[in-house]
Amino acid sequence: MSVAPKFHSLTITEVRRETADAISVRFAVPEELRPDYLFKQGQFLTLKTAVGDEELRRSYSVCVGVEDYARDGELRVAIKAVIDGRFSTFANTQFAAGQSVDVMTPDGRFFTALNAAHTKHYVGFAGGSGITPLLSLIKTTLQAEPESRFTLIYGNRTVRGILFGEELEELKNRYLTRLSLYHVISDEPQEVALFHGLMNETKCASFLEALIPPATIDEAFICGPAPMMDAAEAALHAAGVPKERIHIERFGTPPAAPKSSSDSHHLISEQANSSQVSVIIDGKTRQFNVASDGPVILDAALAKGADLPYACKG
Repeated sequence: MSVAPKFHSLTITEVRRETADAISVRFAVPEELRPDYLFKQGQFLTLKTAVGDEELRRSYSVCVGVEDYARDGELRVAIKAVIDGRFSTFANTQFAAGQSVDVMTPDGRFFTALNAAHTKHYVGFAGGSGITPLLSLIKTTLQAEPESRFTLIYGNRTVRGILFGEELEELKNRYLTRLSLYHVISDEPQEVALFHGLMNETKCASFLEALIPPATIDEAFICGPAPMMDAAEAALHAAGVPKERIHIERFGTPPAAPKSSSDSHHLISEQANSSQVSVIIDGKTRQFNVASDGPVILDAALAKGADLPYACKG
């Protein structure tokens, strides 16, 4: 018999900056509530807080593995700030360790049953913060099923905007023969054409044709912006992957307000006084603008998250 979801006040123990516009938040779960917050990989938590005079609720996927929680009680979600997102902006600017937040017990059906005897091939299509539930799925699946493997295609606008990039690389190194990781960057050219562009149906189909034979896919998981999810789903259907093997996680978000003409003029003025710079490191390209009266290119690259050798600065 399932237990109805319920809010409890949990204390934030850590707020970690993951990217320029995203944080991960870890909550302390009292021993008596541990069973209530035992989650399935891919599930989400609903957070409730007051912003001004208004009570807001938003759902965020758990971004740790089930074993992480069982071992040391780590319960963590990622929150990416979105334009005009009242809750996400508040969380990114105001959440701090020691603060209490109302957190609902886990919910969601974005998972399949795991079994140590399985020998399956799981495939994930993620875009932006859609990586959050996929990260939990990957961690839990590869640990629970020693003979299964996971392939992830992860789309982002820029290299420095890749959420949990280092953690994904660590997982790839840990599971060398069982985790395949492919990044697709839309706003920065890459050396391999397949890894550059939008995650549209054509791009997703190209991966299925070149690297992921559809007949080998036992379960597919999709999470990200709505157009990307629709594209990945269509490509999988067209490639013959049965509907019951395709799992999609959709979270509704209100549309952003259009920019005013004054905002557009301000952006154009900024761009007119800057130059676009490309930095290529280990085959990955980062692009950013440097103002004519701003820092030197090297310092700007470091500020934008480029992992440059110390010898460059020397």
